[in-house]
Amino acid sequence: MELVIIAYSVNDVAGIGIARNIIDSLDCKPLSSTRDLGIDSLEGLSKAYMCRSSVLVLGFSLDVVDLEVLEKLSHRSKYMVIVSKHSAKSGRPSLTTHTPGNPWGRNDAGGKPWEMPPSNPVLMWYTLIELYRLSSKHGLQEYSVCYEVTHHGPTSLSKPITFIELGSSEREWTDTRAQRVVAIATLTAIEKTERGDHDCVVTVGFGGTHYAPLFTRRALEEKECYGHIIPSYVIKELTLDELRIVVKKAIDLTPGCSRVVVEKMRKEVREVIEEKARIYGIEVVRY
Repeated sequence: MELVIIAYSVNDVAGIGIARNIIDSLDCKPLSSTRDLGIDSLEGLSKAYMCRSSVLVLGFSLDVVDLEVLEKLSHRSKYMVIVSKHSAKSGRPSLTTHTPGNPWGRNDAGGKPWEMPPSNPVLMWYTLIELYRLSSKHGLQEYSVCYEVTHHGPTSLSKPITFIELGSSEREWTDTRAQRVVAIATLTAIEKTERGDHDCVVTVGFGGTHYAPLFTRRALEEKECYGHIIPSYVIKELTLDELRIVVKKAIDLTPGCSRVVVEKMRKEVREVIEEKARIYGIEVVRY
């Protein structure tokens, strides 16, 4: 049986709190050895729990952006989720979800340049909806709920991977209400994804800012489920030839993509994106 893997860092207070809520909710049992996973060892592994025979929760001493080691479990996994803190200079309370990856020649926070793993657009869509619903229900109106764009590691993974984050400062990371909301949203999104009856349009976004306000709004209002989102600050650093490569990767690594949404950008850049979308027979929505 393929497992859903949920990973966190044992050095991250937000990740620990979220994982603890998940483990308690699923009545998970600790694993005594990595041999139970079919491997001899796993770098940085500190804690491991099997939950309901289909969910594996793993705690690592490594930073979450460096969890390339998860690829060793690709033969056992259906997809992967990483729960973690989110950091921002603004300190803005936030609940976010995104796909990791470095869609340019930089790797400022883990992973390899020019490398992106597969995204999980349906899971991220359900996560966004649940974070939005639960934050309101549990009195967390001060938290903004949004997608983030594709950024940071790990990148060398062959199975879909999703980050679900609680931010953006120590006050939020230790907020037990927010930790529980993230845990419930994560488990509910997994449950709904496993049913396989979603009605969202799988979409790739190009343009905009890091917290993707246009794509977040369209996901909630237009039922678009986003995989990779490539922001303007990355696109402006690319040559047109590099952009063609990145557009192809973003579409290929967003399984089931049938729509591209292009936020305002220079004509010659937009035309490169639209040309590639036409080759794939993908609908284009232009802003």
